[in-house]
Amino acid sequence: MNLFDRWRPIRPPKAPTEPMLRWLVLQQGPNPSTDYYIRPRAEASGCPVRYRDLDRDAPSSDDLQPGTRVVVVRYLNRAWAEALRRHQPQLAGIVYFMDDELLDPRAWQGLPSAYRQKLQRYCGRMHRALAELATEYWGSTAPLCERHTDRDMQLMPPLPLAEDAGRVPIPPVPGEPVQIFYHGTSVHIDEMRWLRPVIAEVLSACPLAHFEVIGDHEVNRLFRDLPRTRVLHPMSWPNYLSHCRAMRGHIGLAPLLPGQFNAARSHTKLHDIARCLAVGVAKNSVPYADNSSTGVYLLPECQRMWVEKVVELAL
Repeated sequence: MNLFDRWRPIRPPKAPTEPMLRWLVLQQGPNPSTDYYIRPRAEASGCPVRYRDLDRDAPSSDDLQPGTRVVVVRYLNRAWAEALRRHQPQLAGIVYFMDDELLDPRAWQGLPSAYRQKLQRYCGRMHRALAELATEYWGSTAPLCERHTDRDMQLMPPLPLAEDAGRVPIPPVPGEPVQIFYHGTSVHIDEMRWLRPVIAEVLSACPLAHFEVIGDHEVNRLFRDLPRTRVLHPMSWPNYLSHCRAMRGHIGLAPLLPGQFNAARSHTKLHDIARCLAVGVAKNSVPYADNSSTGVYLLPECQRMWVEKVVELAL
């Protein structure tokens, strides 16, 4: 039996009574969720902020001193859940932050098997613990918050990274190579399959165009026969930031196919594209339609229109 199945029936936790003196951000290593949503808000508060790795750092009483406000970023495990439960009366609240649909397994259908297993381990099995512990819920998008009105979820939209301030698109130099890219993850395999014929036509029409994509063996098999195409192995978040700031991108792509999981996504990919000094071509739907800038072209889900726009920008 799961440890948390033996707990008393789920009830809302008591409101914190301790004043906030410090933050503890519980995360699974450096990640975009913390950097886009939590770090700017915690560090702007003026209180000390401590970051702990969910899997590598064992809970300690020093982490959970009186007056600590804990933010659980996406994932939770048994050891930390039990520590939070023991120290809960002296904490200044426990926030659960989610930037995907992490609490409803029905939304996970169609995701890669390994990712579903991870969600089940860190979210599904922890659902009861979170219900006992969280005094606040933060969500990344309005559709996500609207799904969880019973939790009174607060909207926390992403904020650009301070290190990327002032980075604006730089157009390609005529006669020089044009770098097109899509920086998705294994969760975006359907978008990659949708893009494959688009990229094939663009590369055929634009001899100076190059394409970069991030992915595993399946992605490599999908794109490896295309000319001037580079498939990068998935990398850590710090390495990805370094890669984007060092590369010279021109056209960043952000397709988004319909689905229950995708419907809760935010527009952070537009920030990723801007970091690469590129213009964006994105799906004309939530979340991009509500958060686009002058450097983003919004298109419907029509492969022909995507080919024409990318070729236009590349030539």
